Amino acid sequence: MTDRMKTVIDGSEAGKPLWNKRFEDFASDMGFIPKVCRPKRPQTKGKVERLVDYVKDNFLPGRTFTDAEDLNRHAIAWCQKADSKRHGTTGEIPLESLMKEPLLALPSQETRDKYRWEVRKVTRDGFISYDGAMYGIPWCYSGRELRVRILGEYFEAYDGNVRIVQHKVEYTSGRIVWLKGQYEGLAERNGIAAPLSYAYKVRDISVETRPLSIYDQAAGVM
Repeated sequence: MTDRMKTVIDGSEAGKPLWNKRFEDFASDMGFIPKVCRPKRPQTKGKVERLVDYVKDNFLPGRTFTDAEDLNRHAIAWCQKADSKRHGTTGEIPLESLMKEPLLALPSQETRDKYRWEVRKVTRDGFISYDGAMYGIPWCYSGRELRVRILGEYFEAYDGNVRIVQHKVEYTSGRIVWLKGQYEGLAERNGIAAPLSYAYKVRDISVETRPLSIYDQAAGVM
C-alpha cells in the first residue's frame, strides 16, 4: 500500500487508480499487487507510518554515527534485537513469523537491473541532481539526458553504455560533488563556467552617450 503520489498513479477513474505505466510494469515484474490509500484517510496505512515514530523514539536517541556504514551496522543489530521480541498486538515473534511467510523468489538479475537505472538531464552548468546531491558532469554534456544509478557506494552516469563519471555517493542533501576537470576546454570556446548559475558568453556592448536635455524634450518638459 502506498500514498497517491504521481510515481504510482496518474489519477483515478470511477474510484479506481490509473497506474503509472512504469510502476505498473515494476509491480508486474516483481510479483506484487499494489494498492493505494484512500484520499484524505491516513489511518488506512497508520501501521506503516507508526514505524517511523517507533524508530525515532527507540533507535535514534542517544546514538551517534561516524558515517552511513556505521549507522547501517547499528540499525541492523537493533532490528535483529527488536524483531526477536514478542509483538504486543500479534503475540508473535516477528523473526519467527517472517520465516513462515511464503515469500516469492526474486525475479532474474536482468529483470531487477532494469529498475536500477534512472534518466536525468544535465543542468546548463554541468550537474546532475540525485537524491538531494549535485554531481559534477563534464560541461560538454550540459542539457543532455544520461542514464544514472547508484552501484554500491558510487554514483555513476552513462552515455549509452559508456560510463562518463563515477562519484562517491554523497548522503548530505544539498552537497555539491565537483568533478576534476569539469569545465576543461570551456574557456577555449569563449565560454565562462559559472558554477550553480549558467555558462554565458561575454559580449562588448556599447551605449550611446546623450545629453540629459534630450530626455526633457521627449517628456515635454520645458
